Amino acid sequence: MSTLEFIAAIAVVAGGYLLGSLPSGYLVCRYLFGVDVLARGSQRSGTTNVLRTVGVRPGITVFALDFLKGYVLVLVAQLALGDLPLAPILVGFATAAGHNWSIFLRFRGGRGVVTSFGVVMALAPQTALVGAPIALLTLLVGRYVSLASLTGSVGFVIGGIAFYALGWGVTGYGLALVSAFTLFLFTQHLDNLQRLFAGTERRIDPWPQLMSGRGRGRASGG
Repeated sequence: MSTLEFIAAIAVVAGGYLLGSLPSGYLVCRYLFGVDVLARGSQRSGTTNVLRTVGVRPGITVFALDFLKGYVLVLVAQLALGDLPLAPILVGFATAAGHNWSIFLRFRGGRGVVTSFGVVMALAPQTALVGAPIALLTLLVGRYVSLASLTGSVGFVIGGIAFYALGWGVTGYGLALVSAFTLFLFTQHLDNLQRLFAGTERRIDPWPQLMSGRGRGRASGG
């Protein structure tokens, strides 16, 4: 790696953290809906807490913005630093870290699920063929967002292993990325896992109540 490439990699990773730090959930809720999402529910700025405590429309908006943060920034890193295969992975982690520990929110944020999903879809989209259905089925049956996020992430790893072994477009770097992000998401859901084992984790509200635009009580996701 040349000095110029090293400087470019550092700049892109730092840019990933700063852009990942843009608090989509906080900004959307605060300036479009007049709500401080950090003072509600789980006091996080991620999609789940927005969906529960503010409503469906802001939840969908925040989902899209958080997904694009991970997806677009990694694609930019691939184009700018195509000769450095580790650079997009580092940018992906920097972006997710910025989302979870935003410099603009005094190092508060979400849990990184949607932003991580965007990163994975940019680098190993095939894995969604296994991970996404598992996450959706878990959500529909159990109605635990945290459990759906974690089982889905494991499904992405299973898909990554299968497609890598079959030579269906998943590289070793892609498999490493998916595996690393799965471990990352588990570290961000330790409190959820404790509540799941204790039987106190809150299920997502039924769709009719969600469509009314408000959740109830304390949210555990986001």
